[in-house]
Amino acid sequence: MTAILITGTTGLVGSCLYQYLKRNTAWDITGVSRSPGEYVDIRTNLEERDSVQKIGNGNTFDVIVHTAALTKTDICENRKAECTAANVDTTRNLVNVFPSARMIFFSTYAVYNTPEGNCDELCPVYPTNHYVATKIQAEEIVNTLDESVILRPSVIFGYIPVIRQSKNYFMQLLENIRKHTVMRSPRDQYFNPVHIDTVIAIIHCLLEKKRRGIFNIGCNETISKFEFNRRIMKRFQFDESFLEGIDSRQLQVTRPNNGTISSRKIQAELAFTIPPLEKMIDALYESVPKRVLTEMMHVPSGKKYPDIHV
Repeated sequence: MTAILITGTTGLVGSCLYQYLKRNTAWDITGVSRSPGEYVDIRTNLEERDSVQKIGNGNTFDVIVHTAALTKTDICENRKAECTAANVDTTRNLVNVFPSARMIFFSTYAVYNTPEGNCDELCPVYPTNHYVATKIQAEEIVNTLDESVILRPSVIFGYIPVIRQSKNYFMQLLENIRKHTVMRSPRDQYFNPVHIDTVIAIIHCLLEKKRRGIFNIGCNETISKFEFNRRIMKRFQFDESFLEGIDSRQLQVTRPNNGTISSRKIQAELAFTIPPLEKMIDALYESVPKRVLTEMMHVPSGKKYPDIHV
């Protein structure tokens, strides 16, 4: 039986992948996180080599899906040592303790930063900020393995019915609306957001077909962050006064303005078609409990302004 270790199973990707593989395969799935959670079988700190070694002393894994990371760009810039430990040290420890395991590593589309965008996997990478720098370092560690997959997804969005300190793109949007907070979203930053269900389906295909290499994952349409938020708010019938478009020069931390990627390679490799963005937004809408939607319909118009952006 295939044994799979999934890191970060209190997060969006880790928890959803854990549930999906438990339901749909006969594989032996183990979830690990430093925080407690419904999908956490081992609670430990992967930044500590000894803690990872303890996992290795009692377990053998065929595959490690490494989703755990510190992803908040502003936090990473202000707490660089913490970011490096979360993103680089954890990866190094897993590779050193489980050198024969096949690793699927979650990097980021933000490793690219070209004026023209639409980057494929051969485009050069550039450390635009500290978060991106740590992901590039971690990729280099993963590349020392004989069997590895490096995923460079665009922003992954989805609903997760768990309150977490660190929230994915859509959950941050909901949180801001609940707090009556207007969201400042760049009109001049472009990307290819992708729904969690699509990401999970792709990982399942990668596991079944035992592919290796570097793959981008994103929708086939290019959209600004502001317009993406606007489409979500329109689909959910949220009050659009909660959304304000800004120029990216107002942001404290530099991010690629044209973060667009091409996902042609993974679609061809897996014979998989990434759904249109509107279909993925519909899937997001269907995944949110009706009680949550009802609650959000009665939130007063936004007034306060945050230090963060979505």
